[in-house]
Amino acid sequence: FCFSVVMWNHPAPTAFWDSEAALANNIKATKRSILGCEGNAFFQGAELGNGGDSSSKQNINSFIQVWQTVQDDGRYLQYDWTVKVDADAVFFPDRLRMHLDNLRTPQGARVYLRNIKFKFQFLGALEVFTKEALQHYFAHAGECSEKVGHEGGEDYWMVACMDGIGVEHQTDFKLLNDKYAATGNCGDPWVVGFHFYKSVAHWNQCHDEAVQSAKMNNNGYWVNEK
Repeated sequence: FCFSVVMWNHPAPTAFWDSEAALANNIKATKRSILGCEGNAFFQGAELGNGGDSSSKQNINSFIQVWQTVQDDGRYLQYDWTVKVDADAVFFPDRLRMHLDNLRTPQGARVYLRNIKFKFQFLGALEVFTKEALQHYFAHAGECSEKVGHEGGEDYWMVACMDGIGVEHQTDFKLLNDKYAATGNCGDPWVVGFHFYKSVAHWNQCHDEAVQSAKMNNNGYWVNEK
């Protein structure tokens, strides 16, 4: 089950970027990204307010609300894995399936995936959890709010929460290339997600570059990514 959080009525923050709604509508039109997952949804994001940004307390509060929406929605229970994907991340579900096959996560394990060799090894553009990890999180989220606090970014909050409540992790540093970690290269035929591409034109360009790389490396799965 894959989902993205979109502030549908929020304008683009700069003239050089497109709005989250434009990025999400491009995904819908091209049937790419989360539309390639067995189950998918776009959830409304909460406004950060007071000039909040990705490192703010408002960001953490808004994403706690989003995870509550995921729990209330309930569709995640029908799938072994749940994946949160930012709308400005170029995401390939077929590659993720292959990565998950290689990880051989035990059935029923409470596991999240560390996704990049940078800082605390978990950036929020592509978050992957087993169903059981999320069930455990939902049962203990209050402990995280109390003990972890609401400072810092949402991704650091989530990894600290997961570790703190006893959720195990597996590591796959080929899950994500991220400009925040100076790994924004779209030409890797094996990486699952590429972040951040905040205009529709740049998002599509990165997608096409990643597909072409898979084709040039004779990775047969490229035909499913067009």
